[in-house]
Amino acid sequence: MRLRQEAQRLAEEERGRRDFEQHLIGIVSHDLRNPLSAILLGVRQLLRREDLDARTVKSLERLHSSTERAVRMVRDLLDFTQARLGGRLKIEREPVNVHEVVRAAVEELQATHPERELRLETRGDGQGEWDGDRLAQLVGNLVGNALKYSPANSVVTVRNQGGPEDVRLEVHNLGEPISAEALPRLFQPLQRAVGGPDKTSRSVGLGLYIVDQIVRAHAGSIQVNSTAREGTLFAVRLPREG
Repeated sequence: MRLRQEAQRLAEEERGRRDFEQHLIGIVSHDLRNPLSAILLGVRQLLRREDLDARTVKSLERLHSSTERAVRMVRDLLDFTQARLGGRLKIEREPVNVHEVVRAAVEELQATHPERELRLETRGDGQGEWDGDRLAQLVGNLVGNALKYSPANSVVTVRNQGGPEDVRLEVHNLGEPISAEALPRLFQPLQRAVGGPDKTSRSVGLGLYIVDQIVRAHAGSIQVNSTAREGTLFAVRLPREG
């Protein structure tokens, strides 16, 4: 009897600790988002000025890039907290052409990575009921991940094909494959596709976790194949209606 009570006490303490950590992350992330957004807006306005010298422009562009990265981290932390506390991410379905959403997301990534080649292929009907903002976030995370873990001179391919009842989104890249040991925990929080320090983005390791949560919220599925010969392929299936 005493052992059972002690086990219950420890379990309650653990639940309380997790709840506190998740609430803390949510509060801090929310409070950080507003000042970061203000900084980003101010930097964008300054970059529109025509009387800036090259050195100032370069410094502002670096500040803009760093602030955007911080905004993405805060957004990921907010989504992580929401998914943990609420069971899954909230989405708002509306009529959306997924081809247009994917194209806009890829064009935005191409603009921020002009040195890389992004190839987009679309086929079939792209109309359905999804959360367009969440789908853009999904594409951004998958393609950003593919750019990060592929050789600089290689192509990242995005395929989007509409079928009778669903659409299939694929993101393919070459480079170091994901190890068999890493695959089972790939979509868990605070994990990354390839081992080693992430010096390029200082990622908190939530990108693929959030991708999985977005897919689940749309009642879809995601699969991963990764080999040294064929590269890495993330394949997402999204039903047209919930």
